[in-house]
Amino acid sequence: MNNKIVDMIKQYSEEDDFYGKTNEVDIKIVEKSLGIMLPESYKWFLSNYGSGGICGVEILGIENKDNSSVIHGTERYRGLGLDSGCIVIEDLGEFIMCIDTNNENKVIRWDNVNKKKEYRYDNFYEYLIDTFQEAIDNWD
Repeated sequence: MNNKIVDMIKQYSEEDDFYGKTNEVDIKIVEKSLGIMLPESYKWFLSNYGSGGICGVEILGIENKDNSSVIHGTERYRGLGLDSGCIVIEDLGEFIMCIDTNNENKVIRWDNVNKKKEYRYDNFYEYLIDTFQEAIDNWD
């Protein structure tokens, strides 16, 4: 699955679409700050891209050792009722996309108004491929 994601990024990314590689120490800081273990798929994304996306998609992550959009976004929505096992990976305004570490790292959509989880993808790779593909289709 990584190869498909890498190919999409190579073909459609523009300069400064991603913050760049992060290291294991910064990833551990995120895990400690949020009190969870990140899935390997999301760690792969953080290690290789930090945060960002293509064709208008913005995946939260690590921008630098002192700034992490995934920490800020997750803490914000936890304050609004999001389960402590969830981490925010995309903020779409009316709802957010999260990895639910309490449920096999499935990707969910969480609605801030109704406080409901809706399971959307079995893992982060599936989510990223589908999200990037939809953005590419709309971009072209």
